[in-house]
Amino acid sequence: MTFFIHEITVHGVTVPLRAYIPDVAGRTAYAGKRPAILIFPGGGYGFTFSGEAEPIAMKYAAEGICAFVLDYSCAPHRFPIPQLQAFAAIRYIREHAVAFGIRPDNIVTTGFSAGGHLCACTGVLWNKEAFAPYFAEAGMDDVDVTVYRPDKLVLCYPVIKARTDFHHHGSFCNLLGDKIDDDVLRTLLAADEQVDEATPPSFIWHTSEDTGVPIRNSLDFAAALATLGKPVEMHIYLHGGHGLCTGDHVTCDLPFTEPHEVAEWIDKAIRFVYDESVIGK
Repeated sequence: MTFFIHEITVHGVTVPLRAYIPDVAGRTAYAGKRPAILIFPGGGYGFTFSGEAEPIAMKYAAEGICAFVLDYSCAPHRFPIPQLQAFAAIRYIREHAVAFGIRPDNIVTTGFSAGGHLCACTGVLWNKEAFAPYFAEAGMDDVDVTVYRPDKLVLCYPVIKARTDFHHHGSFCNLLGDKIDDDVLRTLLAADEQVDEATPPSFIWHTSEDTGVPIRNSLDFAAALATLGKPVEMHIYLHGGHGLCTGDHVTCDLPFTEPHEVAEWIDKAIRFVYDESVIGK
């Protein structure tokens, strides 16, 4: 495996993009056209949680997927800094796809909790007229906007809603600061309300017992996709609280031999990442 750190700089703010590029092993059919996944850890836009970073990257890399972790800016940095950093990371991966042996039309973003909100933002804001001025202000409007579009989303107990009792207030306080009551921004950042025909195919998982980020966040995003006939796969687990990460001994207080029932989610997500039937939809 090749590991390196690439710096992402937006509006003078620099954050690390950690890359885990697995060696091509044996005679794989995916040599030169591997999927890539860009990981956004959670942390309420207050920090990036280690349990949703490298352990996730290593799981994907072990399956031949080129994995990247973006330690995006959190409070006191505000919107649109983390969103622009995420888009810049997608652009970097796509523009270097050939060098990394990545299929440029199978670049997937994934995120956990508030990182799930950032992931959803990459899927719904890249083509919005209301977001275009932010690209321009950052000098990122020099390319076709499709460079910034992820090809799939993998949403893990994501923060989605921004304007109802089901939203995660702390995340939006950290993201918006003194603009927390700006209804225009709250509407723009309500990911379920921004879903359109160009939103990528999505994989979503959540637990029904999650009291940190209510399951309605995932349900309403999935419903918005389904209403438009967009491909969506969703798994709801009966048990488990918020922030289960890999659901095993690596990230949870569990014995090695007794993973949580949600631990299967990443195997299902890996299959989704490799699924070529939804590319381009």
